Amino acid sequence: MAIPYKVNSFLEGRIQIKSDFFKYIHISEHSIAEYFKSHFKGIKSIKVSKKTGRITIEYDTNVFNVSEFFHFLNTVSPETILEILSESKNGYAKPPEEEEEFAKKWFVVNSIAFSLFAFRSAVSTNLISGITLALAVPVFKKAFNSLKKRKIDVHILDSSAIAISTMQGNPLSSMLMVWLLSLGDLIEEKTKGKAHKAIEELLNYKNEEVWLVKNGTAEKVPVEQIKKGDKIVVYTGEKINIDGIVYEGEALVNQASLTGESNPVLKKKGDKVYAGTYVEDGKIYVEAQKIGDETALAKIVRIIEESSKQPIETQKRAEEVANKAVLPTLLLAGGIYAYTQDLNRATSTLIIDYHTGAHVAVPTAVMSHMTLATKKGILFKSGRHLELMHEVDTVVFDKTGTLTVGHPEITETVAYKVSEQELLQIAATLEQRLTHPVAKAIVDYAKKEGVNLLKRQNSKYHMGLGVEAEINGKKYLIGSTKFLERMNVKIPKKVIADRERMHEDGESVLYVVEGKTILGLIGWTDPPRPEAKKVVELLQNMGREIILCTGDNEGAARLIAKKLGIKKYYARTFPDEKAKIIKKLKKEGRTVAFLGDGVNDSPALSVADVGISIRSGADIAVEVADVVINNDLCNLVEAFKISDMALKNIEQNLKINAFANTFGLIGSLLGFISPVAATIINNGTTVFLGINALKPILKKDFKEFKELKGECQIN
Repeated sequence: MAIPYKVNSFLEGRIQIKSDFFKYIHISEHSIAEYFKSHFKGIKSIKVSKKTGRITIEYDTNVFNVSEFFHFLNTVSPETILEILSESKNGYAKPPEEEEEFAKKWFVVNSIAFSLFAFRSAVSTNLISGITLALAVPVFKKAFNSLKKRKIDVHILDSSAIAISTMQGNPLSSMLMVWLLSLGDLIEEKTKGKAHKAIEELLNYKNEEVWLVKNGTAEKVPVEQIKKGDKIVVYTGEKINIDGIVYEGEALVNQASLTGESNPVLKKKGDKVYAGTYVEDGKIYVEAQKIGDETALAKIVRIIEESSKQPIETQKRAEEVANKAVLPTLLLAGGIYAYTQDLNRATSTLIIDYHTGAHVAVPTAVMSHMTLATKKGILFKSGRHLELMHEVDTVVFDKTGTLTVGHPEITETVAYKVSEQELLQIAATLEQRLTHPVAKAIVDYAKKEGVNLLKRQNSKYHMGLGVEAEINGKKYLIGSTKFLERMNVKIPKKVIADRERMHEDGESVLYVVEGKTILGLIGWTDPPRPEAKKVVELLQNMGREIILCTGDNEGAARLIAKKLGIKKYYARTFPDEKAKIIKKLKKEGRTVAFLGDGVNDSPALSVADVGISIRSGADIAVEVADVVINNDLCNLVEAFKISDMALKNIEQNLKINAFANTFGLIGSLLGFISPVAATIINNGTTVFLGINALKPILKKDFKEFKELKGECQIN
């Protein structure tokens, strides 16, 4: 299956394509761009936007092979992309621990050097100037890298101001500037580290167990014991924990956690499988090729960590404005020196910039609010999703296990052709080993009633519909009305009458069928969570529209919507239909969050602007989601409040940054602010903003959450 795409524009020397696949696959923009650069000669520049799914390539018409490029697009599959990721080397930035350690060392050394000013009479100015220039090497490196990229940015201003001030024999100003820059870096890296640890703990891909095959038998062992070449077996509903090759068996594998694909992929002998994917149906034996940190999933964890460092849109806009001010600042500094011949005035002007404050304060605010969220049991997998949460105006809820307790209760059985005990035995046999809450409820109810389960063969799970299998050589199925329609099973009037009565009582119904004959009905209910009604009310009061989207029948959907005060709902929706509904809402200009917790919610979680899962939900839902909350819907309201607090803090910091630096710039130009004063204003403001951005970590109690404890009480 090739990746679907369309050509937006095709001009000589320039191609732009668009594909939803590039929006949802969990590979960074940088990795996608690097792949195209390495595989196609003649690419001058490439821009990848995961937000829109667009890839824009500018190329040399004499070198770039257009037909080869389109052949690749028409034949490449999601499998190929996974292969690329699996085989790629770890080319990402340093781990957070290393970056934090460097920032700490740089700050400590700067602090020690700064103490030399206490003995200034005993230490020569030249020695202090030399030490300052040596300590400023990280700043000069950044400036050099900017020049290599032909960019004039804040690093040019910083390095110019430090160099001029030092050569002028004024090391106090330059050393103060370097020390404050190192303090800003340390604050930023400290807060990043806390958020990254939470990401790895949640995706906890290392602490898993697998079925190791030895001497013809399968034994459960921790995944860290698996070595390359070992053989494991993976059953229906289980997670694949290593990258490897199938050497026996066939299975439908859900890869949405890695690629965002909504449809499972058939895997057979010789095919590759990847850690973090799930066997929906079937059984496969896999030979381990990559384990632990070598797997695609481990690399995706690093990508998620890397993506959380990427500037959010608010930061990008602020830094773009700040960077545009760099060249005018350089010209002003040159002009004021030409006019006054006052090097101090020119240096003071160079020291002032709008970028540093935004560059430190915004990511620090993002990371500190993400850290606050983890303390509350909420994980934002990137700063962009923290920002998007603030913009969400529509929240779409799945029902089962999300708005409801997720522990369905079997309310009645209606038997036609067999006894109620036989009906329950067949239903439980079909549903055994499935992870869906209703399947578990049927199996548990059968055991409670003392019913023994039979053996089933050739089982096949139809996502969102039902199950079919053979029992004692006869073909049976259990599922919804839509499943019966798909399997061409006619529903008699008597059965329809019973079904409608059960629906009116708020029960959902499953049919048990032998061949084409309906043997009976099983009714069940899933009561709403105690806090669900209050949470819906709170979100509506916050200006978010609530929509229910469930695979249940019209009656069950209407009943739960009425109980919880939800005005709009969709019933009998397949997993793909949920995704289509979300796409439709987005086309209307809405920013959509989807909350779900099941395997069949992964397509909707992937296409929503913000996919939210409950921590106790299916592993695949947790990994596909952008935000993960604890098993309490009040946590969802807290997530929105943290997002709103973060954006409020960011806006406040940007306003302070703009005011302080505008004052400093005007004062420098007029000559009443010295280089030392300009350093204190510019970098002192940056440190103040960094500390202000750390409020979520420094402050213990927040009014917003105290109020929520009272508001979200269970009545």
